[in-house]
Amino acid sequence: MRHDAYGLPVSTDSAATVEAYDRAVDGLLSWDAQALGRFGAATTLDPGLGLAHAGAAVCLFLEERFAEAQEAAKTARAAALSQTERERRHVEGLALLVEGKAADAASAMRAHLADYPRDLVVFQRLYFVWFWQGKFPEMLALADTLTRYHPGNSYMLGLHAFVLEQAGRCDEAVRMAHVANLKNPRDAWAIHALAHALYEMAAFDTGITRLPPAIEPCTHLGWFRNHLLWHLTLMHLARGEYDVASELGRTVFEQEPSSIPGDLHDSISLLWRLELLGRDVAERWTPFARIAAERLDRQALLFHAAHLAMALAASGDWTTAERQLGMLRDRSARDRSGLVGGVVVPLIEGLHAFAAKDYSRAIERLEPLTPRVIELGGSRAQRDVFHDTLLEACFRARDMDRAERLLAERVARRPDHYWKTRSVTGTAAAS
Repeated sequence: MRHDAYGLPVSTDSAATVEAYDRAVDGLLSWDAQALGRFGAATTLDPGLGLAHAGAAVCLFLEERFAEAQEAAKTARAAALSQTERERRHVEGLALLVEGKAADAASAMRAHLADYPRDLVVFQRLYFVWFWQGKFPEMLALADTLTRYHPGNSYMLGLHAFVLEQAGRCDEAVRMAHVANLKNPRDAWAIHALAHALYEMAAFDTGITRLPPAIEPCTHLGWFRNHLLWHLTLMHLARGEYDVASELGRTVFEQEPSSIPGDLHDSISLLWRLELLGRDVAERWTPFARIAAERLDRQALLFHAAHLAMALAASGDWTTAERQLGMLRDRSARDRSGLVGGVVVPLIEGLHAFAAKDYSRAIERLEPLTPRVIELGGSRAQRDVFHDTLLEACFRARDMDRAERLLAERVARRPDHYWKTRSVTGTAAAS
């Protein structure tokens, strides 16, 4: 019996296998695009290592190679049957995740971490299950509990820093993310946490200065590097540098439009934000609307479904937009959570209304959802696009009492240049 970098048992008699597995775990924790290949290297050295097959299953799942992911999970389960309890439970939690059983996976992983708090891969995966459910208090509480088991670990510091920011504790988040970045400049999530915290503090100048050199060493990233650049773009938007932000969008997202969900969310969200600011981006929607139309069979993540709807409506592809909405209405009848019918359908109806310039209808559908949008997951910065659509709809509908009330709340939270201008002029950028 050997042990991994976190002191946890690994059922192999090969030191080289453990070393390969540790490199793979480091890759998964650091958003390394080579993580899948590293898990493959570990299983080549020891085909019976269930942990490595489970890690590969997660990587395949994240690449939307769902059938392959489930096969890898099946292999992991079979291998782990004769291995330690820790390995069996680690594998089972990850296998449930790639099978799409998020609730069962979360329950299994939470129980596992109570007994094996140093299993950072399991924490990272549970963290993102909760992220897409908007369970930020749970994320923070568990990070608070587990941090004592990972003193000085950059990945734990970065994970902790982000949920501190989501809780509004931005000063703490900046300090923690800075320490993580000093310890490990390739820790992309720590850079991400720093970007979020500076943005919410309205430290746009600092963000624009600090993010590019922090991102530069992260040559190992895949699409997540683009996401870090998206955060830089938000800083320019917030500072009122709309041409710079628009050109960054063209450079980062539009030269090779991507169907990877993270890239697609950022591409669509940025174009929608530019339209909220009154910029004409009509011709830029075409490739993203085409990708959205091809992804109507991949709407399990409701945050993703909302972004597909934005691209379809903004591009004027109303036939596909209505088809998507019909699919979601049908799904709402089978949805036990009530999220599809209670949040996603009216949200998309409001987005459709905004795109169709029916601003009163947009207000009617969007305003009641304000306290529930968090249930779709995504960060505060990501969810702003929905709240800002409601606020802009108020201005364009000339509903000034409502606009002034919402604007005061928005500027008090983060005084972006556009909304400060709104508070002075009270005029619509486009109508």
